[in-house]
Amino acid sequence: MPLKDVNDGAPNGTFDASQIPDAVPQIHKGPVKNSPYTVLGKKYYPLKTAVGYQAQGIASWYGTKFHGKATAIGETYNMYSMTAAHKTLPIPSYVRVTNLKNGRSAIVRVNDRGPFVKGREIDLSYAAALKLGFQQQGTATVRVEGIDPRTYTASQTSVTNKPLLKTAVKKDTGSSHLLSTYQAAKPQADRYADTPGKAHTTGASSAHSKKLFLQVAALQDQQSAFKLRHRLQQLTGMPVKIVEGTDTQRPLHKVRIGPLPSSTVVNKIQQQLNEARLGKPHLVVE
Repeated sequence: MPLKDVNDGAPNGTFDASQIPDAVPQIHKGPVKNSPYTVLGKKYYPLKTAVGYQAQGIASWYGTKFHGKATAIGETYNMYSMTAAHKTLPIPSYVRVTNLKNGRSAIVRVNDRGPFVKGREIDLSYAAALKLGFQQQGTATVRVEGIDPRTYTASQTSVTNKPLLKTAVKKDTGSSHLLSTYQAAKPQADRYADTPGKAHTTGASSAHSKKLFLQVAALQDQQSAFKLRHRLQQLTGMPVKIVEGTDTQRPLHKVRIGPLPSSTVVNKIQQQLNEARLGKPHLVVE
């Protein structure tokens, strides 16, 4: 539940927001948090649905101060995932946010309450703000539109897989290999650290410009690979890509989480996968 905080800010280092996929609207079958609540003496009455919601106003973002802390719905806030806080939209729900200055838009999942600063419409994760191009300014005038997951799902299933392959699948050049000694290295402070303001790079990734990935599976069935990618995106909040093998007859579709910035993040993701019983992924360097 983000409140105004002068100590909040962006993580150190660079971050490619284009690698983070938009939130994928899903039909929610569990409880919805839309009961009235009071903050700073003011009572708010959440809507029953985000469907049909439209508003224009000021968007802000929240980052390191709240990273790793619980959101209003009880989930862990991850400033690198596509999420948002809103005062009256039900949580969870999905909205499309468009920066009216540059036309950029992104779909985010509302899982928190806020912003409780007068005149603010929505509070975005750092990744969402970066994707919309206003992370340096701090605020932007945006349009917020509620999404009906049922309509969104129907529209997506009518799209063929070929256009997706052009952006989601890359050829494996054979240069990827296991970095067997990397996990034994001492973890460095990184973007997932609880203490903000520390560097997030490691010797292995910065000195040699390596990109670290966790390969979860190598599947022959393309549809299974896409389903696994979607599940991993929802589970970890990290980018997930599919790399197609070089075998032209029966190529393997390698599902990889990343790029990951450090060994600390690698360990956290491995723990998540272990708890979800998704096997034992191996580290890959590109």
